[in-house]
Amino acid sequence: MRALTRLTVIETKLMLREIAGPMFTVLLPIALLVVAGLPGSVHKADPALGGHRGIDTVIPSMSVMLSMAMVAFFMLPVVLANYRERGVLRRFATTPVKPAALLGAQVVMNAGVVLVSTVLTLVIGVAALDMHLPDLALVVPTFLLGVLGLFPVGLLVASVAGTAKTATAYALAMWFPSAFFAGLYVPVEYMPATLRRIGDFTPLGAFRQAIQAAWTGDTPHPLHVAVLGASFLLAGGLAVRLFRRA
Repeated sequence: MRALTRLTVIETKLMLREIAGPMFTVLLPIALLVVAGLPGSVHKADPALGGHRGIDTVIPSMSVMLSMAMVAFFMLPVVLANYRERGVLRRFATTPVKPAALLGAQVVMNAGVVLVSTVLTLVIGVAALDMHLPDLALVVPTFLLGVLGLFPVGLLVASVAGTAKTATAYALAMWFPSAFFAGLYVPVEYMPATLRRIGDFTPLGAFRQAIQAAWTGDTPHPLHVAVLGASFLLAGGLAVRLFRRA
């Protein structure tokens, strides 16, 4: 635990020296929230959303999902692959620090980035966009479930990518289909049933549906919880097993 805490502090300081990436990760979802939340149509009840308003369902869930995905698919694997490329991980071989501690520090630090973005989504949405305050007793556990289900996917990429460029290529290959099935381009409520069903079985799609359910006061569907749990066990286990120091 002491090694994890020390590494988390060190990694956070390093991240703050190059703040452009984290700032982009925080601000882009907020920009999506503001732009999509301004039209009057999203403040009216929508039958396709079960009578809920878009500003209380699709829009905030998209914002949180985008922030989570940017960290899990890009920030985590690219940073760790860059460490490997520059020989940082090789130098770790001379210390008693285990790979799991370094991976854990990255998870904790980047979860903080997503948390900042999510808090801003809440504050700006409620204060400026007439968004209803969600039940935090449901949102917080679902947020943590997303971290546990999605971050291991990025860690798995970092475990097998030899360079930052390779990690970026892997991340992009995952991002486009994942974002589509999660409803970033077309909300899943307006997708054909077959495509929506496929999205239910993808980690990003499952999180998007789970966080939207929590935002409207419902518990996430057991299927979505199971998909995120399976992602945690499979991707997380493989990430720790395959992680290389050099």
